[in-house]
Amino acid sequence: MTNRFHLASASAALLAVALGPATSWAQDHTDDDTLIPLDAITVTASGLPTEVFDSPASVTVIDQEEISQVPPSSVARILGEVPGVRVTESGIERIRIRGESSQRVAILIDGQRVSDHTTYGTPILISPTEIERIEVVRGPSSVVSGNRAIGGVVNIITKRGADKPVEVTASAGYLGANDGYRASASIAGTVENFDYRLSFSKSDLGDRETPNGPLVPSGSADRDIHAFIGYRMGNHYIGLRAQDYDLSADVYTGDPAFNISLPKRDLRKYSAFYEGTDLTPWMSMLKVDAYTQTVDRQFRNDITFPTGPFSMNVLSTSDDEQTTGGFRAMANLEFAPGHRSVVGLEFEDDRLISDKTSTSSFIPPIAPPSVSALTSDATIRTASLFAQHEATFGNLTATAGLRYYDVKSQLDSYVIDGVAQPGQTNSDDRLLGSLGLVYALSPDTVLRANISQGYTYPSLSQLFLTSTGGGGTVIGNPNLLPETATNYEVGLRIDRSNLVLDAALFYTQSKNYIATIGTGVPRQSQYQNVNSADSWGMELAAEFDPGWTGGIRPYVSLANVTREFAFANGYTTRDSGAPEWTGTLGLRSDWATGSYTGTLDLFVQGETAVTQRDDTGTVVDQAGGWATLNLRGSVDLSENVALTFEAGNLTNRSYRAIDQIEAAGRNLSLFVTATF
Repeated sequence: MTNRFHLASASAALLAVALGPATSWAQDHTDDDTLIPLDAITVTASGLPTEVFDSPASVTVIDQEEISQVPPSSVARILGEVPGVRVTESGIERIRIRGESSQRVAILIDGQRVSDHTTYGTPILISPTEIERIEVVRGPSSVVSGNRAIGGVVNIITKRGADKPVEVTASAGYLGANDGYRASASIAGTVENFDYRLSFSKSDLGDRETPNGPLVPSGSADRDIHAFIGYRMGNHYIGLRAQDYDLSADVYTGDPAFNISLPKRDLRKYSAFYEGTDLTPWMSMLKVDAYTQTVDRQFRNDITFPTGPFSMNVLSTSDDEQTTGGFRAMANLEFAPGHRSVVGLEFEDDRLISDKTSTSSFIPPIAPPSVSALTSDATIRTASLFAQHEATFGNLTATAGLRYYDVKSQLDSYVIDGVAQPGQTNSDDRLLGSLGLVYALSPDTVLRANISQGYTYPSLSQLFLTSTGGGGTVIGNPNLLPETATNYEVGLRIDRSNLVLDAALFYTQSKNYIATIGTGVPRQSQYQNVNSADSWGMELAAEFDPGWTGGIRPYVSLANVTREFAFANGYTTRDSGAPEWTGTLGLRSDWATGSYTGTLDLFVQGETAVTQRDDTGTVVDQAGGWATLNLRGSVDLSENVALTFEAGNLTNRSYRAIDQIEAAGRNLSLFVTATF
């Protein structure tokens, strides 16, 4: 409770300070680069190029300048100050938005979906050094962004060419939280009509260093290669991309008898796109892209548990290959002044080939080991049409959108212990909608309201497959329905020379949540549409420039989320595992001394205590509230060389966020980047 009041009161004080001098309207909408940019362009929220300031949705854009000021340790560090966004780290980084699990957050790279049919949620399979900008939409956004966008959407846009014929960039640095390193290099440029980029990144992280000692094992390593080439001919542009990403990680369980390892997760992706601008008097943009990707995943689960006078060891292995092919075409249309539309179609084909084995052995051996083997081949094909129209009437802009889904899934082959099982199918068709309003009170102040829907189709694992691990078995259910959500929110944005503020209130109703329900057989359960949730709260991001010496500016990023979770048996709880308050409070400045310039950011980051209960009211996980003091900065050592650093958890606070391993203790990260 103490942490909550401290965080909330500090935010209220900052907001009061910020709003004090902001009672008179400015004459112009101000673009002050020293404050949080609300003039950045987003396309993820509406499908149309729109400034964040004018978007009806809750959206944050993290541009290249902001990314360059954070040591590139992980994507988590880049997203750490976005209100309502949490990144879980249990071997692989995954994103949660507004309390929703990562299975209900759409992850896009260059607008193309990263599919994942495990039950853990979509991972982030990209190095932070490859990122040009990130667009984050909070709240259901399936009309524009498609499947899995109940919690929100994260669209990662990768780098292309450069401003000169040849630009070479190299960076290297030390990551103290895991006593490891990351290094990267790239060559990029623009030669006449050609853009090109070839980049390489590699990290090797040891076990996490905590105030209570290292967590063994908890290390990881990744390697990422990106290639891009683009050709411009008038108002036509074509491009090719390729990515080769390898990740290995260990998962710390805290139990010597329970070992989880992720020795391998490899991604191979190839894509092509066409962009045409001003093709006709009424078509401002046409974009067509297609991609194919393959994700190979290896998983090992080794657990020993007591069973009567004996112990049992269960060793489970899983080798999955997921191939995805996708196609999208969308056009921006402007038939009349004050009216803009986007229309498009998408098609995705997902195939999952899975090979699983489970070996159970008594300790000491009183019987031969029991071995089971499962092989499967399943597919999902998704076709959708979407359209969104924006109309401006004086100070009011209205945006309405629709998306139609047609989804078909099929279990093509399923063999259990050498015995072929019957095939199964599932399908769904659905129409989703959204409506947004933005009203300009003045050139620098807008009110906004938004109603949007979200949609998450079951994964192939949930539909068709049997998974064994952790001493239990979960059976797929081909009769599952999609999860759906409807979101209502209102917000206020202010963008002045001395104040930038973005605040929102939201309420979300979700239903048909998929959960595992016991079948009556010991340690066996099945996926069912049985749960629902109501979520409500607020989000605030604000930065104020009081004109202090040194350009010091206070800022706040704050989110409040209450989730009321209803289980199949009628039990309802607000202890759903989502912290009620999360936020960052800080002071940042831009400075110059002699020939050196840079930035400095001193901030406190934390969240309140949280509890998670199951359908019986039993506590399954809980974590105390925490707050850390951190210092981050950058220094331009010369025109071509920059240093970024971060000193994390300066007070060496020992804590653990819920659904994560113990956090790192006091640590220092240093990165040097040279560009020529």
